[in-house]
Amino acid sequence: MQNNNNMNLLGFKDVIFDSFCEDKEFVHIHASVTKMDTCPHCGSTKIWVHDHRIQKIKDTHIHGKKCLIHLKKTRYDCKSCGCRFERELDFIAKGHTMAYRLVFAIVAEFNELHSSSSIASRYNVSSNTVLRILHCLYVSRAKLSSVLCIDEFKGDSGCFKYQTSLLNGDNHSVIDILPTRDKNFLFKYFKKVPNKERQEVKFFVSDMSNTFKSVKNRFFKTSIHIVDRYHFIRQVSWALENVRKRIQKDISSNLRKYFKRSRSLLTKPASNLTTEQAKEVSLMLDLNNDLKLAYRLKELFYQYVLSQPNRVRASKSLREWIRRAEESDLKEFKSCITAFNNWFDEICNSFDYPWSNGPLEGTHTKIKTLKRNCFGMKNFNLFRKRIMFSCK
Repeated sequence: MQNNNNMNLLGFKDVIFDSFCEDKEFVHIHASVTKMDTCPHCGSTKIWVHDHRIQKIKDTHIHGKKCLIHLKKTRYDCKSCGCRFERELDFIAKGHTMAYRLVFAIVAEFNELHSSSSIASRYNVSSNTVLRILHCLYVSRAKLSSVLCIDEFKGDSGCFKYQTSLLNGDNHSVIDILPTRDKNFLFKYFKKVPNKERQEVKFFVSDMSNTFKSVKNRFFKTSIHIVDRYHFIRQVSWALENVRKRIQKDISSNLRKYFKRSRSLLTKPASNLTTEQAKEVSLMLDLNNDLKLAYRLKELFYQYVLSQPNRVRASKSLREWIRRAEESDLKEFKSCITAFNNWFDEICNSFDYPWSNGPLEGTHTKIKTLKRNCFGMKNFNLFRKRIMFSCK
């Protein structure tokens, strides 16, 4: 009865428990396979023992320690059909030294941001074993959603520096990870997606990338293109920063260091400044008229453009802001004005709809953490699988 209880606890069938011991690192279980009476091939009872061997099988942790099963197995010969055989066990594959539940435990670890080496160390297997298990898994892309978010990230995997990620804007789950941001590859990829599925995409969210704009115009013509707010707001911040960098080149060393250390105060909305911070900003602006003009344009954009409730009013206020930026004659704002003119409709769409690439940027942060923990993954297929598992 005690033997049955032990084996029931372990969940093994056709195995007899012999003994149990443990040391500082391992739990050792000694067991043997039950005796066979008939040949599984012909059903004859005329069988005899050919030999015995002890197989070491790795299992999941017991008492917080690594588990090693010393299983005594017997091979038989059949006098009737001449076959040589042994009992098939349901908890381990033939020729393998890992229990199925240990494999399932390793697969479950892929949902976290652990490296292959740390998983291997915890479960008493090699890093190559973990990678082989990952290699055997298959992860298909998810179906395109009504809100498709697309962006690039620096993965340094495969043959390319940047990879492309697709996200479901409704439930924030990863649709797929693509090996490159190359325009020709993206065209080939979306060409394989059924046309019916592409037509279900109602909103296309991206940054201000001409490649992504080409993808939208080619494959998602009926969808509404929305530019992520962060990417057009930072155009104004960059212009202001460039004015500051130009001004601080011609001032004294002490003031130059002060300008650089206090640069965050200039880009911060004036409404969020404390009294002390507002005084510091006022002192910096009094030193140069160009910096004061650039700061006023930034504040005008924050207070007059970003506060608009819909596309119609945002369109009017943005055109007025562009006009004033052009009248300022600040060369640092020329690239900002060009970007706003080229992406005018897509920017205004962001005022009517709440979608953004914020969730996708959060996913990229998770991917970067995974990449850092794994010290990079050169094999893109394995990298993609880890991302798809950990960023469900």
